[in-house]
Amino acid sequence: MKKINLLIFALIVLISALALTMLLQQAPDPEPVVKESPQKSVEKPAKQAIVHYPVPAATAEPAEEIPEEKPQQVSVPDPILPKQLPSVEQSDKSIEEVFTSQKLDEPLFKLLLLENFIQRVVVSIDNLPEKRLPRAHLPLTSPKGRFIVSGTAEAPQTSSRNQDRYNVHVQLLEALDPEFVLKTYVYFYPLFQKAYEQLGYRNAYFNDRLVYVIDHLLETPETAEPMLLSQPAILYTYADPLLEKLSSGQKTLLRIGPKHRQKMKAVLNIYRDKLINLRP
Repeated sequence: MKKINLLIFALIVLISALALTMLLQQAPDPEPVVKESPQKSVEKPAKQAIVHYPVPAATAEPAEEIPEEKPQQVSVPDPILPKQLPSVEQSDKSIEEVFTSQKLDEPLFKLLLLENFIQRVVVSIDNLPEKRLPRAHLPLTSPKGRFIVSGTAEAPQTSSRNQDRYNVHVQLLEALDPEFVLKTYVYFYPLFQKAYEQLGYRNAYFNDRLVYVIDHLLETPETAEPMLLSQPAILYTYADPLLEKLSSGQKTLLRIGPKHRQKMKAVLNIYRDKLINLRP
């Protein structure tokens, strides 16, 4: 009797399973889950870089300006530009020819460190708003002599004689004609941009960074001279914590003295005006 009951139970289970299977086959298929093949997956487009100021191109020209009557100036020769743009790694010779065509005085020309010049400029510009400036990558020779300190051992302070160490550097900046520099910059801009990308900036423009740095330098405060110093270790620091917090570029403008600083800011304003008005 028990065996018969087990057989009947097994038949009922089997019939129920068959009926359920037939019912499922008649039901509509569920929405298929589409899985993209890894090879066919569409990558998200890279985030577009924001252009704050026109990016120079080889055909860029300064924006039209209303002509003003100016005293006649000595004409400056155009830079000698290569017919074909070299790679950033092979641009030293072309850059040297450009500066040679400017016919700078020998003491000024010797200030230029032309080996890897474009890379040096990009690295230095990029680091001017930072606390430390990699001096090994500067595009100019360092000023001669050591930082001069006046005052007393208990109250050291800056010396006005320090600005003399920067005389020749300021002369170089004033000797370079802005139009000459702009034409050179625009022509070689793809190399400046390439060197900037090599620093890891894949989604930014060097021209934007350059204008930002100029604005940053123009914000250097004007302070009373002389400035008090302190010497917590070997090197001197500014006793005023607000001055000590300034960037390496702003501290450089402090060190060169108020007279040179005014000249530098005037030149920086000229370049800023031209850089933000380039015609892309």
